[in-house]
Amino acid sequence: MRRTFNAGTDALMIENRRLVIHCTIRQFYGWVGAILVLLAGAVLLGYFYADGALSQYKKNSQQLHSRLSGLEENLAASQSTVTRLQLSAEVDTAALEATRQQLVELQRQIYSRDQELKLYREMLQDNHQPNGLSASDLQLVKISDRRFRYHWVARQKIDKVKALRVNAKLWVMGRQQGKVVSLPLDLLDVEINALPIKLRLKYFSINRGVLQLPEGFAPESVRVMLRYPWMEQPQFDKKFVWLAEE
Repeated sequence: MRRTFNAGTDALMIENRRLVIHCTIRQFYGWVGAILVLLAGAVLLGYFYADGALSQYKKNSQQLHSRLSGLEENLAASQSTVTRLQLSAEVDTAALEATRQQLVELQRQIYSRDQELKLYREMLQDNHQPNGLSASDLQLVKISDRRFRYHWVARQKIDKVKALRVNAKLWVMGRQQGKVVSLPLDLLDVEINALPIKLRLKYFSINRGVLQLPEGFAPESVRVMLRYPWMEQPQFDKKFVWLAEE
């Protein structure tokens, strides 16, 4: 009896066969042990790698802390140096300013002495100086558009030379809005509180100050009046033409 197999049926039977791997318990434990060894090796390798990285991080951190400490010390030293330099500069500036003020004061004193010496010489050489009180050497120097530095001298010539009290009044005369206006000196010079200005002179008195003219005022002359306090009438009353130097 001949047995015939169908090709399709054979293929289906082959596909339906199951693959069965036979393994003993020893082999199973061997595979498990190998896997555990691999896992333990991976853990140890990771641990050693992490430990090395941590050590390097700690080393870098210590280096950074050391550099930071060095930079902080350098910064503190630099700040201390800057503070000393600033204090030294401030001291030098203050010393220079004090020296400048001393020089200005010395120049003012020298100028004042020169003016006094000049006046003494003029008084000795001038036999035509009027007796009693007089004013001279009125000078005006422009500082700005409305500000002027002024200088004038009150003089005295009497038979018995002695220091006497003198009252002085000054006005700046001119025009404002088409009208004649006379402005007293105490309204123009902030250093003068009120008129009359009380002077005390033996031969002469040099007087200086700064005028601040109001807007719209055109100066034309300066009137100076001098009077002894015990006399009712002024001993000197004169107008000087306004001539200001630039």
